[in-house]
Amino acid sequence: MKKLTMLIFAALFLGLIIFAYAQKMTETTTPTVNPAAELAKSIENGKKLFSDTSLGTSGMTCNSCHFEGGTTEGMKMGDMPLPAFNRLGAKYPKYIETTKRVITLDQAVNFCIVKPLKGKALAWDDQKLTDLVAYVAYVEPKKTETKKQ
Repeated sequence: MKKLTMLIFAALFLGLIIFAYAQKMTETTTPTVNPAAELAKSIENGKKLFSDTSLGTSGMTCNSCHFEGGTTEGMKMGDMPLPAFNRLGAKYPKYIETTKRVITLDQAVNFCIVKPLKGKALAWDDQKLTDLVAYVAYVEPKKTETKKQ
């Protein structure tokens, strides 16, 4: 009986060693992800989507109203021009008069897709929505050159 107990303990101990080794091998062979590179890729994809007519059916793109990728003042909405984007991620959620409520940045992007672009709202977990929001959250106004006198 004593030999059987020792054999069982030895087998368990060996199993734990093999398991620990397998875990270590998995950790060292799994490629690491660079978060900054992944964010940069998402922003770049969002920039491309900003000019994509397939987001809607009206033939318009985000650039149709938000000129030069949102980096300059855009089309007028009534009497009010659309200002250039300036790191919108820090400015949402906020109250939007057009919607008559407080909305998040992803809801603002979907509002534009549904209304002016006449498209279908993107699902909250759709990578296209993530990429568009990443782009508009980080884009800054175009730098204007100042002339020396």
